[in-house]
Amino acid sequence: MFKTILAAAALVASLSAPAFAQGMMACDEASIMKTEEMAKGMTDPMKKDAMMMAMQEVDSAKMAMKAGDAAKCSTHLDNAMKATEAK
Repeated sequence: MFKTILAAAALVASLSAPAFAQGMMACDEASIMKTEEMAKGMTDPMKKDAMMMAMQEVDSAKMAMKAGDAAKCSTHLDNAMKATEAK
């Protein structure tokens, strides 16, 4: 019985990981450039802090991409996108 529960838990975990990762941005040059342009396009003075945070996240994504850490790069790109969408 314990083996069955363990096998079911492993199956659920393996199926849910790709679904979670699917929502993350791809870590590639095009995504970084698109996100950077969106951040630079924030001209509203009231959103200056959000723009600065987005640019810091883009820079962190670039460093993670150079280091070969795609997961960290995607996380930083997602954070930058959220900052550009801040209201």
